[in-house]
Amino acid sequence: MTAPIRASAPSAAPPRHQPSSAGVGVLSHRLGRYGLLLLLVLTLVVFSLARPEEFATWDNVKSTLDQQTPVIIGGLAVMIPLLTDSIDLSVAANISMANILVAGLTTNDGLSTPLAVVVAILASTVVGLINGLIVERLQVTSFVATLGMATLLSGVGLAYSNSADILTVPHAVTSMARTETLGLPLSVYYGIVCMLVTALVLRYLPVGRKLRAVGANPRAAALTGIRPGLFRIAAFTFGGTLAGVAGVVLTGQLGSATASGAANSLLLPIFAAVFLGSTAFTPGRQNVPGLFVAVLFLAFVSSGLVLLGAPLWASPLVNGAALILAVALSSWALRIRARRFRTQQLKQLDRAESEAT
Repeated sequence: MTAPIRASAPSAAPPRHQPSSAGVGVLSHRLGRYGLLLLLVLTLVVFSLARPEEFATWDNVKSTLDQQTPVIIGGLAVMIPLLTDSIDLSVAANISMANILVAGLTTNDGLSTPLAVVVAILASTVVGLINGLIVERLQVTSFVATLGMATLLSGVGLAYSNSADILTVPHAVTSMARTETLGLPLSVYYGIVCMLVTALVLRYLPVGRKLRAVGANPRAAALTGIRPGLFRIAAFTFGGTLAGVAGVVLTGQLGSATASGAANSLLLPIFAAVFLGSTAFTPGRQNVPGLFVAVLFLAFVSSGLVLLGAPLWASPLVNGAALILAVALSSWALRIRARRFRTQQLKQLDRAESEAT
């Protein structure tokens, strides 16, 4: 009697994804996360060896941190709307408006410094709110809306100052930024507080996760009960508040205000730092630590080149090239994240099918 023929077990389906070398993947991942930080360290080492008596000093570090505080706070003001897939090109003009208001209200109108600071920050907050309303209620693209707002604000600044620069502000205005505590100007501490608050909100509060959800997929966010339009308006408004803070700090640092806008030149460094920062720590996503490292990297590169005798056009050249490279790297990081996500999904599907058989 012949043995019964048994059905052979179905052969396992070929995997949909052949993983690459684990070592190469880990190395690429680490370089993507910490490459910018390594570049900052390398920059510090190279310029410190080249100009130890000028670059490798605490005075240089302190001065750089002080000068870059408005860029850091302005970068946060740009980053918040970007989380909702919106762009705010009026940030630099908003900073300039706050700068002019603080200087004008304290010098020409006789307001106390605290009251002038509050008025300037509220005015910048209103500008952010108007930006959000124009984008959401009037359905104007954020690029066009904020570009128009930037031009409008430059006119407001000229009108308020009667096209005249304010060369001297009261001592109380400058002391709130220049006074040193524990070896650092107060302006640096304002930047640290703004970074900590923004980082904590984005990481630990529900509003931070909802902002990212709106930027990632507004339709899916709406299906979960999130109102994308409301969060975009809130993002622009909070960005306006941060721009006002940056303008106040800038006034204290400069001790003056120009009618044409002292902060307009900060637009390119701010955007270069924001996009370059999105390539670090969490590649493809805007994040506060990445912004901070990017600001320092660009600042120390520029100052180091100047100390080595580079011409004045070297700094804008570095910022412009960094912006182009940062956008390209950010797009590349987003593609890598999407590819890694698809790979994980395919692995999970293969595992589920193998368990089912």
